[in-house]
Amino acid sequence: ISKTTYDLISPNFPDKTNYIPHGLPPSLFHPLEKNKIIDFKKQLLGKDRLDHFVGVWVNRNARRKRPGDVLESWKLFLDMMEEKYGHRKGTLIMHTDPLDQEGPNLYKQIELFDLTEHVYLSREKLDFDQMNVLYNISDFCINLSNAEGFGLSTLESMYAGKPIIVTNTGGLKWQVKDSETNKEYGFGLDPDVRTLVGSQLVPFIYEDHVNNAKAANAIFKLFEMDDEERYMLGLEAREHAIKNFNLDSLVKTWDNKLEETILSYKKNKNKKRFTCTTI
Repeated sequence: ISKTTYDLISPNFPDKTNYIPHGLPPSLFHPLEKNKIIDFKKQLLGKDRLDHFVGVWVNRNARRKRPGDVLESWKLFLDMMEEKYGHRKGTLIMHTDPLDQEGPNLYKQIELFDLTEHVYLSREKLDFDQMNVLYNISDFCINLSNAEGFGLSTLESMYAGKPIIVTNTGGLKWQVKDSETNKEYGFGLDPDVRTLVGSQLVPFIYEDHVNNAKAANAIFKLFEMDDEERYMLGLEAREHAIKNFNLDSLVKTWDNKLEETILSYKKNKNKKRFTCTTI
């Protein structure tokens, strides 16, 4: 499902690799009617936040996902909003465990940036319909991971008709931009710093880091868009997602590739025979 991995491997093993994009059923995440969005926003965030610009971040609270940098980017965005418009009407929804041992204590980081009134923590496990509500009451979805094989939450939000802001890394860059037309469905942010890291199992891999000020500027650009313009961008994002990341295509392509592999093996007169010996 990873186009980046496929591009790395296929030149060396062209007959043994296939790219089958991730996919979702179009009905799972989808745009809701405007009056329902208002009602859900009121229920979840309260009447005093009905006019807030809302972002959503759906990830594990882990270092690679950069939750602290997302918070600082949101703080910088609110500063820009206040400087130009005289208010801080913005709420960031973070659907995660704020006390996950793989990440920082988000309660403390929220206090650090004085964001208690501007961050809504969604801590409970939600079903698909409830997640669809989270995406719909938001104006955009953000993912600043420094490495991301695919990035499912951004695809889910695109299906719900929302633009995305992402690091141009791994699978995220294939979601945010149409590779044929170069049309962006939000903002893909090129890394400002790449660090070479690794482990004993994975000797080398790059981590891509975007400057928090650049992320804040991208949020501000979406905020300053006309409501209708942002709405249409979200619908275009949904069309892009359905066209390129559709469950029907995934199942059909997977089935065809399996069948091709089986038939090719049967036709190969030089294929190796294997025997099973019981000891």
